[in-house]
Amino acid sequence: MSLALVLTVSAGLMIRTMSRLWSVNPGFDPNNVLDFGVAGGPAVHGAPMAVRNGIARTQDELRSIPGVVAVSVNFGGTPMQGDSELPYWVEGRPKPDPSQMDLALFYGVDPDYINVMRTPLLRGRFLGVQDNETAPCAIVIDEDFAKKAFPGQDPLGQHINMEFLPMKCEIVGIVGHIKHWGLDADAASKVHSQMYLDYRQFPDSVMDLASTGGDFMVRTASDPHILVPTLKNAITGINGKMVMFGEETFNEIISDSLGARRFTRLLLGVFAALALVLAAVGIYGVVSYSVSRATHDIGVRMALGADAWAVLRMVLSGAMWLALIGIAIGAVAGFVVTRALKQLLFGVSSGDPLTFIIVALMLAAVTLLASYIPARRATKIDPMVALRYE
Repeated sequence: MSLALVLTVSAGLMIRTMSRLWSVNPGFDPNNVLDFGVAGGPAVHGAPMAVRNGIARTQDELRSIPGVVAVSVNFGGTPMQGDSELPYWVEGRPKPDPSQMDLALFYGVDPDYINVMRTPLLRGRFLGVQDNETAPCAIVIDEDFAKKAFPGQDPLGQHINMEFLPMKCEIVGIVGHIKHWGLDADAASKVHSQMYLDYRQFPDSVMDLASTGGDFMVRTASDPHILVPTLKNAITGINGKMVMFGEETFNEIISDSLGARRFTRLLLGVFAALALVLAAVGIYGVVSYSVSRATHDIGVRMALGADAWAVLRMVLSGAMWLALIGIAIGAVAGFVVTRALKQLLFGVSSGDPLTFIIVALMLAAVTLLASYIPARRATKIDPMVALRYE
């Protein structure tokens, strides 16, 4: 019973952790969004304008597919899969040493990105069709960037300089924060700030690199996997050298990011189930043995007037005392052992009283069920036969 409680509590804590994690808002709507890579491009090693036009044409072809709601390219980090960071400093402030500059997660996207990810727009505007290669550079930051770089100030209209790209961009909007590093790990990450640029405003020197391929994000009206063959055919039809690969929905990406916890939950769940079965079998065997040993005593009690309920209560109380002792020992051991799971838990403490109480009640119920059959059998004993029992 003690071992069953420790293992079941551990499994219960992991189940509650997974429940809490799946209720966390990732900062975007992951439903019906497909992420995939494209090797090659419609204008490989072409002139910068040809590359921009080729990417735009690819997006237009994908948007024309029935069932596709929105499409965006992404030349930066993909939430929960990979990151791309750029050092920056705020215009009008002293330029720090490059090694001392603040870092921000960088996303080179299309204006349709906000329709794909459905990240909430908090202030200002998102990138638009007007933010092209001939327009002044515009940038959108997230709320964490705004709090860190502009405490007590209005970020809109301020300018940001980037170290690795010769760009000075005006902040035109503020969006919600995306949990880029995972539902559970984002708060502890070193780089929190996020910024969005329109890929068309990349310097010409960068466009040649962009021509070799990139990531695309597609929001669909239904299950994205249904459209994968059509998307592949459309991309190949644009250019025979373009290849679509690594397609995965964002629900799958989130699930993959929780793989370690899911495996731990499964492992603990299996061991907990085995421990419960062993506990139930053990209680059944102990109670059956105690009933057979106490047959004469039960016969005397019944001969003196004890009814079936009194006998049933006597047998069950003995079993429950065994269970309560085991639960008490297991609770003490559980508080110690579950501390080892502390790094794997989220939104629940290793000594969560609700989990311990629920598991203790469940084990008590298992004890009652396992001991009922032999206890019921004890009430059927014939007093005359029991009195002659050796």
